[in-house]
Amino acid sequence: MLTLFLVAALLGPPSPAQANDAPGAQAASQQESTPKQTDGAAKGGSSAKAKKPKKAKKAASDVPAPDESTDDGQIVPESATPPRRGAEFSWRKHPSFRIGKAFRIDFEGQFQEDAHRSYDNAPGLNCAGSALPQPCVFELHRNRVGVQGELFKHIEFEVERELTEQELTDKDILLGYTPKSQWKDVNVNLTYVKNAQVQIGKMKVPFGLDELTGVTHNDFVYRSLGANYLAPSRDIGAMVHGSFLKHGLEYSTGLFEHDGDNARSKKIAGGDTTYAGRVVATPFRVTGVPALGVVEVGTAYALSKLSDDSFRPNGLRGRTIMTQDTFYESVYVKGLRKRWEADADWTYGSVGARTEYTVVRDNRQGQGIGDVDLADARARSWYVSGTWVITGEEKKRPVKAANEFVTGGGIGAIEVASRFERLWFDSVNGAAGAYRSPRAESILPSGNRALTLGVNWTLNRFTKLQFNVIREHVEDEERNPVPGSSAFWSRVMRLQFVL
Repeated sequence: MLTLFLVAALLGPPSPAQANDAPGAQAASQQESTPKQTDGAAKGGSSAKAKKPKKAKKAASDVPAPDESTDDGQIVPESATPPRRGAEFSWRKHPSFRIGKAFRIDFEGQFQEDAHRSYDNAPGLNCAGSALPQPCVFELHRNRVGVQGELFKHIEFEVERELTEQELTDKDILLGYTPKSQWKDVNVNLTYVKNAQVQIGKMKVPFGLDELTGVTHNDFVYRSLGANYLAPSRDIGAMVHGSFLKHGLEYSTGLFEHDGDNARSKKIAGGDTTYAGRVVATPFRVTGVPALGVVEVGTAYALSKLSDDSFRPNGLRGRTIMTQDTFYESVYVKGLRKRWEADADWTYGSVGARTEYTVVRDNRQGQGIGDVDLADARARSWYVSGTWVITGEEKKRPVKAANEFVTGGGIGAIEVASRFERLWFDSVNGAAGAYRSPRAESILPSGNRALTLGVNWTLNRFTKLQFNVIREHVEDEERNPVPGSSAFWSRVMRLQFVL
């Protein structure tokens, strides 16, 4: 599989001339996240006032990458979109079939193969189906295919399914547990009112900058701890979203059946009906300072109902990044789950920076002896990350190589990245008399600190290699997966191919 991907990478995309000659070729694709996310100086419509630094290189080809998002305000040259008549097949961002302006369907694929190592016999890295625990060096982590398109200009649709993603350990499979739903984004978006679009189906709950960033746009192999274990992720529901002030203010709000895939597991039922809302703004555009005009700040809030119908605890859990060792077990909860997060995103020239803070509070109504209420269970996380495209290209998601590897006569685009983060759990009444019991009056604090250092190599618009080393420190010595050690290292290389 790895060989096939490398061959596909070296073959590269069709030449710019071929792509531009395709009738009806145009860039019209939505990022994986539910509300559209835009990047770089174009984000939030700030390109009008925030000029890009001259030193930032631009891609030699105007052919967009398959996972490149587009801005609604972008002007597409007429030469790139000649009048369409009848049925036709084209390939600009994706293989696409069109019938005039009445119908478009794009075919997509995302394939990620990992090579990883950590401490000996790490349970999260064991091969599926092995009679005995056996570490897997290579894993086809993601094999996702789907379609997205448009009907009569105002009805957008998306269907995406995961074919082989494996998130269970060998022990889980032997016990007969099943993975999460393989259906990812399955929704319809109605754009009759541009500033109040209506999206219905399965999609991402509008919460969390890192979680809402498309999986192929990530600066790191794995999302942050907070995104993985505190943000909701996908669920079935309905959402209204739009933007004002030339994308200077974006919003999304919706009602969902549950509180997302991340809150559920083989043992945890998760929350019930969930309301969520998110707002993103570029408040410093008015300063006229280019470096400040591209700063985006966002915040989100989510409220979910919690029940204790299950005989197992229904609270959130804490696990390590790659090895998935549990350092904080779920506790019994009932009442409401309140999530809040704030974030900031900045890209300028070849550099970028992000930060995010999340807090979750779960009521524990009637969970004590004699059915008394206990202090809320609390989870918090934060991260700070930075990136630099050392080959000089403009920092975007995805990064576009100015000179593609082999086909463009160059080495592609090379980016370095770092992230420091923490995820920790406790109760709001402090640690006095704290215990690990799922019904403890005071919850014993437990957390994980992680440092990730990475290199991203974009070979061409289809292929990217990511190299990450991760140092984790589990703060509860009794839950540390490496006996006698306060920290452990993990290494991962990911080959990503996007069609």
